[in-house]
Amino acid sequence: MFNPCYPFTSELLDAMLQKEVVHYVRSTFPRGAVKDDKDLKNSFLISHYHDPAEAERHYNAIRHDANRFHYDARIPEHLEKLKAAAGQPEGYKIYSRIMTPGIEKKVTVLFKENTKRYLYKNTDWDLKGRITITPFLYFQLGELFVRISHGGDEIKMKFEDLENV
Repeated sequence: MFNPCYPFTSELLDAMLQKEVVHYVRSTFPRGAVKDDKDLKNSFLISHYHDPAEAERHYNAIRHDANRFHYDARIPEHLEKLKAAAGQPEGYKIYSRIMTPGIEKKVTVLFKENTKRYLYKNTDWDLKGRITITPFLYFQLGELFVRISHGGDEIKMKFEDLENV
């Protein structure tokens, strides 16, 4: 599975806290698992929110995830857990929902054929000639989505739908 996410680091957490981001939601993140890492216990995504209602919405949407957790960085115990996660504890891979710089270009190249197949199969867009279509990745409630625009039209889908075409 393709993982576009930047690691959740101490520097990133500090920058978020300086911007007064206090709500974080942890969810299991299979995209972050490294297949050959035999010591990997689990992989998580930490999503950050300014709005507590958005964090709560995300948390409630992943009821099925036994690893979900809603952190409030104003609570000392929660802040300590966030700092521990940002330290990338042994056996775990922890990512933020922030995309790795330059990832859009990489996605465009790596998934060019998948994108073509998906668009030919699922749209009536005129895709003749030399056109450039750049997928835009984003997260919604901890789930990776892609948005593709062409000629004033736009489609949105789960990234796995593009990945598995």
